[in-house]
Amino acid sequence: MQVLLETMSGNSDESTISTVMDIEPARFANFDPSSITTLVRTRNRRLLQDLGGVDGIIKALETDTENGIRGDSRDIDARRNIFSSNSNQLQERNLVKSFCVCAVKAIKDPLIIIVVVFTVLSLGFGIKKDVVIVSAGTNFWPITQCHDSSGTSSYTPQVDVVRAGDWTKIPISSVVVGDIVFLKPGDQVPGDALFIDGSSLHLENLINVNGRSECVEVGHENKNPFLFSGSMVVDGYARIVVTADGKNKRNHQQVIWMEGKHADELLNLTTVVGKLGQAVAFATFFLFLCRFFAGNVYHDDKKGNKALLAPALIALTSGLEGLVLAVKITLAYSLRKLMHAKVLVKKPSLCHSVASVDTICLNKTGTLTAYFAEVKKFWLGLSSIEEAPHNLIAPNVLELLHQAIGLNTIQPRSANSTFAPPICSTEAAISDWAVRHFGMDKENLRQSCTILVIEPFNSANKRSGVLISKNNDNTIHVHRKGAADVILPMCSHYYETTGIVNVINKTTRALLEQILEGMTKNGFRCIAFAHRKTSIEEYFNFSKQQLTLLGLVGLKNPLRNGVKRVVKDCQRAGINLKLLTGDNILTATVVASRSGILEPNNQPGEIIEGEEFRNYTSEERIEKLDTIRVVAGATPFDKFLMVQSLKKKGNVVAYLGRGLGDVQALREADVGLCFGTQGGTEILKACSNIVIQKKDLSIVFDILRWGRGFYVSIQIYTQFLITATLVDLVVDFVMSIFPSKIPYPVFQLLWVKLILGFFAAISLIIKQPSEELMSKPPRDRDEPLMNDVMQRSMSAQAIYQIAVLLAIHFKGQSILKVNVNEKNTLIFTTYVLCQVSTVVNARLFEEKKIFQEMHNKKCFWGIIGLIVLLQVMLVEVLKNLAGTAGLDCRQWGICILIATASTPLSWLLKYATAMRIPFLTNVRGTNPKAKID
Repeated sequence: MQVLLETMSGNSDESTISTVMDIEPARFANFDPSSITTLVRTRNRRLLQDLGGVDGIIKALETDTENGIRGDSRDIDARRNIFSSNSNQLQERNLVKSFCVCAVKAIKDPLIIIVVVFTVLSLGFGIKKDVVIVSAGTNFWPITQCHDSSGTSSYTPQVDVVRAGDWTKIPISSVVVGDIVFLKPGDQVPGDALFIDGSSLHLENLINVNGRSECVEVGHENKNPFLFSGSMVVDGYARIVVTADGKNKRNHQQVIWMEGKHADELLNLTTVVGKLGQAVAFATFFLFLCRFFAGNVYHDDKKGNKALLAPALIALTSGLEGLVLAVKITLAYSLRKLMHAKVLVKKPSLCHSVASVDTICLNKTGTLTAYFAEVKKFWLGLSSIEEAPHNLIAPNVLELLHQAIGLNTIQPRSANSTFAPPICSTEAAISDWAVRHFGMDKENLRQSCTILVIEPFNSANKRSGVLISKNNDNTIHVHRKGAADVILPMCSHYYETTGIVNVINKTTRALLEQILEGMTKNGFRCIAFAHRKTSIEEYFNFSKQQLTLLGLVGLKNPLRNGVKRVVKDCQRAGINLKLLTGDNILTATVVASRSGILEPNNQPGEIIEGEEFRNYTSEERIEKLDTIRVVAGATPFDKFLMVQSLKKKGNVVAYLGRGLGDVQALREADVGLCFGTQGGTEILKACSNIVIQKKDLSIVFDILRWGRGFYVSIQIYTQFLITATLVDLVVDFVMSIFPSKIPYPVFQLLWVKLILGFFAAISLIIKQPSEELMSKPPRDRDEPLMNDVMQRSMSAQAIYQIAVLLAIHFKGQSILKVNVNEKNTLIFTTYVLCQVSTVVNARLFEEKKIFQEMHNKKCFWGIIGLIVLLQVMLVEVLKNLAGTAGLDCRQWGICILIATASTPLSWLLKYATAMRIPFLTNVRGTNPKAKID
């Protein structure tokens, strides 16, 4: 049947057909779709009751708690058309529109306005169009690069849904109204939804853009079955039915390229030089007006009109908008390279913080060691059982072990449910081991018992629990599972392999603790299982110290490949590594020693317990930070305290998170990182600034290297641009006043601007960060962008170029025996070649050997060669267009000699006594909230 879907337009009497499609008759016809989509947002319990409760909503949405929606293309299309769609990802930008936006911004640029005004006065209308196009085009390029990078590397969270009876993992953008979704800790709620069943579900709901949040419990018991789109699961498990998509939570945010102290410094620098240029331009304009009306302005056009262009050109060439362009190009290039390494940088402005990272806090499991574990040891009571046949264990004990391993995990409340959700790596390893060696049958186990209560694992108490009822005799059993040092104190008895239950006296407890110590010293992670037969009434009242120990499991997480090399590289780069783990102190010591974080002969105080660190005063913590290398038994709050204390001490902290217990520390750190491949960590990705899509610790080191490379690239380009701008400003001013002639034609101006604003930026910035960057300590957060080395080099280059160019201007005709046109071409060519020399010096401003590794910089030399080739063509081939005169070999040799002579002079003065540029020492940032967008 063909159905018309109508949308109302302004007038209630009118409607326009928006969609025509074929769907089955009477689909979703028994209710108003808008009433369901607004149900959760209004928390309307009365409406929920009127619609038949959660079961009524499920029926109305034509879905099923066990099998979900049909899930075929026809069904999904119908739901998307009626209920809207969740897949409203940011549409691909219209690049033509982006260019127009850049053009409008260029026209609004004060310097462009000055050029246009002066051009109108001099009737030189041709400059307006060209300058706007050059300005818009150079700003447009990084937008396209960033667009390409972000569009390809963006990460979409995934959730588990059931469709046509099959559970699968899909992106939240593919979730539709009516989907049955399973949520576990770390998942993101894909849309407004209603709670079906689950256990201890706690959500973190964001309140505002400042990140303030609240934690709420969802369930039928507290009469709150409503889940908001975008919320994060912090504890518990649940099945939900989606009632409205999450499209409204996705808002495009403006990209901030750089912010903080260095952004403020760059903006101040741009302002100071720009104002200086404008002041000189207006002074020149005033003098020209006086001379113009006095009839003392002479020019080749016999009228003096074009002389009015001189102040406009001075104003334009004095602008340092290229600094902002350099920031954008550098970040766009860096983000694109990191994208190829499967790294998503969610906050580009963070790169300058990455350059200053001096401390990395990390976990053990999933970071230093592999995420997936393997069972290597098993103790039942005081007996070690390794890969023994299960018939050696008493049947009643074996049955309890099967229950403890197979049921104390993520499971739905309904015993008849067919849902088999994914489990964590630890549970998966133990479950597979029990199936192989103890004959555990998961299906029979699930059918033989009914789960009554689930206590999800919590990183704070390090344990989980389950209350079950055996279907054959209706007996009630409680099982506890968790860290051995947490479960063992809760046990008063233990099982032997024969099924006999013995009391744990002081001697037995000492032996069990000795067993634990032996396993932890060998790097095993110990999990204990405990049991008690009880009743519903006793379950909520019995003492937690009345359990019976079932067994101890020792798991081994092998060290990741390359961890030792990464640790050594970080230490060589001046970056301190601190291991914060929930494991006990023996296991933590073994892993830290094997990975290289701890030296063979570690000093007292390098390894401490989380409780000890927590009990320090704030002053004591800060005092001991330099000594501490490992914090064992660390709680989430201990990790947060560590990051907070390091920041108070002045360190720049990167935190590599792995689980929900790291959320607080991630938010507090200067740079938050996580591996995006670990399941159930959507909240971790949401709190991280950088998401790494590969389980490779070496990528973290590469990210730090790219951060340092970004900082150095901005320094390099700043040095070049300030030098070229100061030379241009002084020479243009003097040449405009004496003898009141234009320094060079408009086309030459555009060529110079293209060199300064684009070619130089590309040649100086598009490069791989060198390994040499990581052989030095990280830069201080408060270190000024323009250091003494840069100022010495800029001083030498600027003084030399100004002196030479003015000498050619005033004495070139007599000394070199050239005419006026040839002299002006000599000045123009010498200036361009000097900038080429400055580019070379700026690229190598921190290296001791000028041509060190230059054979590896093919892109750099290619751009330099292109600039020189185009300059030769402008002078020798495109004379009429460029307003130049041809030069002979002798004159070309003079230009090249003058340009190359600046290199040894610059390097000589670079290592001499510091020569500061006075007005540039006052432009250092003072506003930490400044940003470049």
